[in-house]
Amino acid sequence: MPIDSHAAEVAQGERFEFGKNWASFLTSLTDRRIAEAERSLQNMLGVTTLSGLSFLDIGSGSGLFSLAARRLGARVHSFDYDPHSVIARAS
Repeated sequence: MPIDSHAAEVAQGERFEFGKNWASFLTSLTDRRIAEAERSLQNMLGVTTLSGLSFLDIGSGSGLFSLAARRLGARVHSFDYDPHSVIARAS
């Protein structure tokens, strides 16, 4: 996806730039919040680990749940349409 296409959609009011919000969110990201995301995934999926599994995060935003899945042992594939989200990845 060309960045110009995304920028045009934003300029026309067809798309919101979620990635800018995610960049702001990541300035307050703590180990506690990452652990909460890990617990959230464990509870939602009914597992304690993701070892040996793949995790696909479509529209990954800040990357918080991709990071949580990785820390739980998954092989993670994530992507987002918003270039600001891609830049603002949690790591």
